[in-house]
Amino acid sequence: MRVNSSLLASTALLSTASAALKGFNYGAQFNNDAAKTLVDFQYEFNAAKQLPGTDGWTSARLYTMIQHGTANTVIEAIEAAINTNTTLLLGMWCSAGQDVVNNEIAALKSAIAQYGTAFTDLVVGISVGSEDLYRVTPTGIENKSGAGAQPNELVNYIQQTRAAISGTALQGTPIGHVDTWTVYTNSSNNAVISAVDFIGMDAYPYFQTTMANSVEGSTQLFFDAYEQTAAAAQGKPVWVTETGWPVSGETLNQAVPSADNARIYWEDVTCQLVKDNVNLFYYILQDVQMGNPVPSFGIKPAGDLLQVQPLFDLSCPASAKSSTHSLVHSSTWAIQSCGWNARANGHAKTSTTVSPSATTGGSMIGISTSTVSLSTSKRGCSTDAVIAPNSPTPTEASAVALSLEDLPIPSTDPTGLQGAFEAPHFIIPIDKANPKNVMGNSYLAQLSTTISTVFIFDVHPEHQGKTCSLAFYMPPPFPFTDLAPVKIRSPGGISVSRLGSQTALADVSGGGVGTLSTVGSVSSIQAGSQYNVVSLPCEAGQRVAYQVDSSGGLSMDFFQMTSPPLGLFMSVLG
Repeated sequence: MRVNSSLLASTALLSTASAALKGFNYGAQFNNDAAKTLVDFQYEFNAAKQLPGTDGWTSARLYTMIQHGTANTVIEAIEAAINTNTTLLLGMWCSAGQDVVNNEIAALKSAIAQYGTAFTDLVVGISVGSEDLYRVTPTGIENKSGAGAQPNELVNYIQQTRAAISGTALQGTPIGHVDTWTVYTNSSNNAVISAVDFIGMDAYPYFQTTMANSVEGSTQLFFDAYEQTAAAAQGKPVWVTETGWPVSGETLNQAVPSADNARIYWEDVTCQLVKDNVNLFYYILQDVQMGNPVPSFGIKPAGDLLQVQPLFDLSCPASAKSSTHSLVHSSTWAIQSCGWNARANGHAKTSTTVSPSATTGGSMIGISTSTVSLSTSKRGCSTDAVIAPNSPTPTEASAVALSLEDLPIPSTDPTGLQGAFEAPHFIIPIDKANPKNVMGNSYLAQLSTTISTVFIFDVHPEHQGKTCSLAFYMPPPFPFTDLAPVKIRSPGGISVSRLGSQTALADVSGGGVGTLSTVGSVSSIQAGSQYNVVSLPCEAGQRVAYQVDSSGGLSMDFFQMTSPPLGLFMSVLG
């Protein structure tokens, strides 16, 4: 389902009165079950503040109030937070019954008495429970997630916590519950939502194996989950209490763990949440202490937390730090307006009504499929916009909030497509290390050290006897960086290879792309340029496939489009 911009706007505003919280999740013990102590927590909290490319990551989410290995001794993370001026989202473990909850409340009361306002002034919220409802779902039981708690039990624990802080310096502190996003959309858990002040949402597209969960599709999956949670939250603010992408581990469906993919997820999801001023606790700063989990989500490798560099760049694009508007995250779409197309990566403002249309294809390049069309005008020019969901087989055309008013038109590209040309009918990213790991037909091409993209052309029979020139087009820089249809994450070039003749979509999907024969290369991809790769007699009436690989460290995503031209095209000469 979709929610409108006013819902997301109100959710973001309710999340914080000022700057949103940014922090990490911190467990109470290492992987060898040894308890973390004061020095360990203090070390981690200081490291989070000093991460290169970031600022303001000064909050910590705890899973328990109890020092690991004790009955109800106050966790030493609290003293570490006081020493480092780290704000705290406190956690109380609620999946082990009333006796453990009694110990959690005893530890909370002891912390108030022991540390006073030095502690209570740092508390931004209290989470009563963590994924307790998920554990009692069929999925949680199948995954052997352990004991959980029923909704009525959690409501009781929430009421006990409110009573415990009544009359103390923590009275009025927001109380919430943390769980997987799927439980909030289940109406049987509505009593828990009614009992809390905020919703803590855990969402990991990596684990959504029944869906198209490649890192490129993860943005859509995550914000779909966020919107559905917000719609079910009864007006309560939604805090993102866990999310992340693994840097190593097992490939699950289309989700490939790697530092490169974790960087993409950080930029597309984490940076967007920061931009939208949503309270966020990323999972996780480091999880390879005294053992190596599979999968591993840690942004810091094993070693000195204060010295070892993160596994990927943690900076956000400049445009992602200055926005003042709230965004709606809907399907990836493209618009054509007065001679140009722009990919908005699922972000849209308010608002023109969109209705289904029988039109197919439009000026978009990629799979021929149903589209949604609308008529609009901008600065005196009236045109139609073509909007296509990211899914290759959409089942419905959802209303999308869209405004063209703030999207500047880029300058005319002097190297635009001229005369007859062929566009790729299929664009298929594949894993270089495992060609059988095909990420599906897509509008979005991906090039990196680990991912190649196959472009398949169906050359028209009427081009018999003509020359076909394969060219790669890059438009001039786009003035709206966060909405630009191309992202160059690191510079470099490309190598283009011809696949075996008569390559079919099924061949690529099965990993049987056959022999590669290099036909040309480009040493450095630059904005506003056209690169002629090779000219050959047109293979009229045939299906021709080319694989494009990155070279020289290039990491780039782009949305194939015609005006201005972006991507791989085949111009027909003669």
